[in-house]
Amino acid sequence: MKPTSIAIVVPVYNREKELVRTFASIVAQTYRPLHVVLVDNGSTDGSLALCRELKARYEGDDLEVTVTQEAKRGPSAARNRGLSCVQEEFVSFFDSDDTYLPEAIARYMQAFDSHPQADIVGCTVEMVPEEGRPYRAKAVFSNRVEPHLFHCTLGTQRYAVRTALVRAVGGWREEYMRWEDWELGLRLLLATDRVVWIERPPLVHVYLHADSITGYRYAPNSDDILQAIAHAHADVEQSNHPDKRRLHRLLLYKQMVVAGLCRREKSPRGPEIYHQTLDQVRGDSILRWFLPLVYRYVSWGGRGSAILAERLLH
Repeated sequence: MKPTSIAIVVPVYNREKELVRTFASIVAQTYRPLHVVLVDNGSTDGSLALCRELKARYEGDDLEVTVTQEAKRGPSAARNRGLSCVQEEFVSFFDSDDTYLPEAIARYMQAFDSHPQADIVGCTVEMVPEEGRPYRAKAVFSNRVEPHLFHCTLGTQRYAVRTALVRAVGGWREEYMRWEDWELGLRLLLATDRVVWIERPPLVHVYLHADSITGYRYAPNSDDILQAIAHAHADVEQSNHPDKRRLHRLLLYKQMVVAGLCRREKSPRGPEIYHQTLDQVRGDSILRWFLPLVYRYVSWGGRGSAILAERLLH
């Protein structure tokens, strides 16, 4: 039987230096066949030429490389463009500055083969900061929506998925540049609970730096984050989830955590989001007393409030 092919979609914007490392990790995959879709997103350096060079150098019978372009700025627009090129049953979205372990795609495909009903196979990732030691990102091995709301269990680099499912839920939202993977992950988990997890080892190295796609500051990206949360409310309302009220309350909790993180960064956006969130919880007495405590606790550096939120906000 011919092995099932999988596509890897990689948006590329001014990644001439990093893309060589990322692409090398794809070429090193032990699984074949592979289809790599490189989407140049209006790069002003030599990224597009590099994409074409990589295609010419590495494409073969079991490694197809598609190079395409997307004029609309943003990784989500580029990913949607890449998705339009995918004919394979499964797809993995990847960032152009991160790397796979050599067995990553093979582990994904083994899991799909062992669990034919699975729609998503997820993994853990290792974070590599510019300074300090690498560390394993928090992972919650669940098919429930709530852990994803708290911890983004389906971050961009953490899973492979049935292509048809991504298309069925509408693909990537292109209106914002941050938390777009969190919002897509929410739609995926509202649509299916057939998730399989590869708990170890971590299959991806995510490199943290100032201009990474992943990003790790809140205040400069707060408008995008609030848009993602607003869309998440709409996603929940349009879903068949049995407890929409609970999810809406947890989303408001999440928004208040963002307010606290912005305040910790000494940004005026913290108090602004705080008051905006309280305006949204009029009439909910539990949220009215709980969310201000969350704001202060998070802004002071506190962690782990999600445990209390999940238990309290029924």
